[in-house]
Amino acid sequence: MGDKKKDNVQEMNLENLNHAIDRYQRENVMSLLRGGALTGLTGEERTRTCRRLASLRSMEIMDFLSRQKEPFTADMLRLDFSVFQNKKFVQEVLEKYSKKFDLSDAEECRKLFSLACSVDDGKTVRNLIRQKKATDCYERIGAASMPVFEQIAVIPVGMIHDDQRVDLFFQACLSKEYEEKIAFMRESGIDFFMKNTAGKNVIDLFEERLKTFHYSNDKKGRMQKLREEQTLIMLKKIQQENGQSGGKIKGKRLIALIVVICVIVAAIIGGAAAYRNGSGDAETTDSSAEEETASYSTDTSLVVEDGDTVNIDYTGYIDDAEFDGGSTDGAGTDLTIGSGSYIDDFEEQLIGANVGDTVEVSVTFPDDYGVDELNGQDALFEVTINGIYE
Repeated sequence: MGDKKKDNVQEMNLENLNHAIDRYQRENVMSLLRGGALTGLTGEERTRTCRRLASLRSMEIMDFLSRQKEPFTADMLRLDFSVFQNKKFVQEVLEKYSKKFDLSDAEECRKLFSLACSVDDGKTVRNLIRQKKATDCYERIGAASMPVFEQIAVIPVGMIHDDQRVDLFFQACLSKEYEEKIAFMRESGIDFFMKNTAGKNVIDLFEERLKTFHYSNDKKGRMQKLREEQTLIMLKKIQQENGQSGGKIKGKRLIALIVVICVIVAAIIGGAAAYRNGSGDAETTDSSAEEETASYSTDTSLVVEDGDTVNIDYTGYIDDAEFDGGSTDGAGTDLTIGSGSYIDDFEEQLIGANVGDTVEVSVTFPDDYGVDELNGQDALFEVTINGIYE
């Protein structure tokens, strides 16, 4: 009889506690907690109640919970992080009560690592890395914010395998902060062009994605594809620069060898031509042997029409200033007119232009483009038509 009465009292206390939580009555909540409202709660029921308590964003309540024998868990801090105050609150809890989490539990470490990435808590991520915890979650750093991403620099060599590392680089280049992350990796001397066990690097993964990923045909999808195409151009340019300025003896010798071979071949061709002309003097060889067939036509009489595939270069401006990631930097890129790949009516504004023309294209970035500096901005692109594929 006594046990039943005790159970009824606990049930009533829990009901009163939930009632107070629903009404954000923090003082009443604290009174009920001191009165033993959590007594007897274990497992999922306790975690669920503690998550509801955390939603009140009260450090006084968290301080009370920290003095209980039960450890904190990542699950009790799973709030709606689209609400900035929730994210800030969880950051504060992780910083103040880091020792209340059970780091001997591998699954809890993985959940905590994921939680820290979600709330931009680089300190907790760094702590887990230094303790060699959650090693199978490190690739999640790639998509996280810069305070978390910067912890890539403290990952010891050999603690993360090649496939994880390449996936991390790929996720970093797909994220909204890709330019900052690429700059950080370059400044840190990180080789983000390394290959995974399948022999593919981040450029290969980008090229595969652009060929196979189904982008939505709305403005957001077109802008996403445009951003990723720009990222690929940037990566290829960096790879090319690294190859040219890497300063490796092997690379220099290879270039020198290629130059020597070209000189020798040119001399042989020139000598043979002179011999055929009955003279030892060097004469001009058939220019057709030196010409390369262009993959697209550069005939300036050609006019861009709907459905044409063109090769273009462009530079984007906002308020008369170039913006990062808004240029092909002369590398050229292919575009099929009418495909809906680019922002707004970008493609339609090229129709009627001749090969060789430079066209001014006016567009407006969507409010949810994903880059703070570009969201909702009016932009002007200077687009040069390099050629049309026939």
